[in-house]
Amino acid sequence: MSTKFEFYLSDDDTERLFAIKEDKEKDDLTGNEFAKELLTRELYRLHPHPVKYDDDTGERVKEK
Repeated sequence: MSTKFEFYLSDDDTERLFAIKEDKEKDDLTGNEFAKELLTRELYRLHPHPVKYDDDTGERVKEK
């Protein structure tokens, strides 16, 4: 399962994105694909453990 996110980047952040994409030699990816790759990597870095939410309450289920 996946969730669709739509948002805008400032012109400065867009330029940063494409500069990083160029530096990483990711010419085979679109800007959106590369942004997804960066966001996925950063989310994992910030929170590497799987997270679950209760379907009824919407609250995060804490591991015991």
